[in-house]
Amino acid sequence: MWNLRIDAATADVVRHLRERGVRCVLLKGRAMAEWYPAQTPRSYADGDLWVAPDDVAAAEATLRELGFVATSDRRGLPRWWVQHSSSWLREADLGKIDLHRKLQGAGGSPRAVWEALWPLCTEFTVGGERVHRLPEAGRALYAVLHAAGHGGGDEGSLEHLRAALTMVDDETWRRALALAGQIDAVDAFAAGVRLTPAGAELAERIGVPPCSSVMTALLATTPPSVALGLEQLAAARGAARIRILWSKLLPPAGFIRLWWPPAAANPLLLAVGYLYRPLWLLARVPAGYRAWRAVRHAVERDGRGSAGAAPGGADGAAGGRAG
Repeated sequence: MWNLRIDAATADVVRHLRERGVRCVLLKGRAMAEWYPAQTPRSYADGDLWVAPDDVAAAEATLRELGFVATSDRRGLPRWWVQHSSSWLREADLGKIDLHRKLQGAGGSPRAVWEALWPLCTEFTVGGERVHRLPEAGRALYAVLHAAGHGGGDEGSLEHLRAALTMVDDETWRRALALAGQIDAVDAFAAGVRLTPAGAELAERIGVPPCSSVMTALLATTPPSVALGLEQLAAARGAARIRILWSKLLPPAGFIRLWWPPAAANPLLLAVGYLYRPLWLLARVPAGYRAWRAVRHAVERDGRGSAGAAPGGADGAAGGRAG
């Protein structure tokens, strides 16, 4: 019943987006339902809609007109916190939409990624409305990218990956790997597909190279948040490192309110949040450093063992998990 509620909300949004000339693609939920046996359907929390980069503002305006409200205020957040999507809720019917502005794990520009995948999309029916989704190879690719972005600690994304590995044949997986190459997502594909034993076996069969990006490999481990920040610092040079350190120690007020919710209550608690922030970071440095060092050494070791492997893309910003 919850799935039907989400399907109805998704269909409503898609219909109004189409009326405004906004193209969108349903990434998960009903788009992946055929991978799950009819007797054991999987519930989903929201409708994941990906829109063209130039249409993000129009899509957000449409959601507001339909009564949806963004679940968090991301204005004024530092660049490294900006994520691939934003969540929207409509209280009237509890409809939830996750609006994607880009595909996690794809290193190509959002516009280039959209232009590569949109022509391949096909239509199917959700809630009585015709909705676009990726082809089977694209859906398999997205299941891997989603798992890589959330890491092995996220059971929900691993469920999608396991379902895809069970239902999709090797030839389709080869097409998925080729698509990953087109959108600069081979690193994310390499890290994500190896999160399960069956995926690791598939990687060997179809020739998936090792992951060459430390940030992507870190994300796939669901690491301590500070580990991602350490890799950001290691990858930066000169003044860029100072800017990153400064933005993490003294980020905008909007970030403090999102990172530590009590800070949203009043200015006094906001000030407390700024005082608490350095202590929070310092306490997490040891565990973050150990996780970062282990993954960095593993990537370097695998790279030495696979000279000439084709490099892939990494999501440029680590998103909210970067601490």
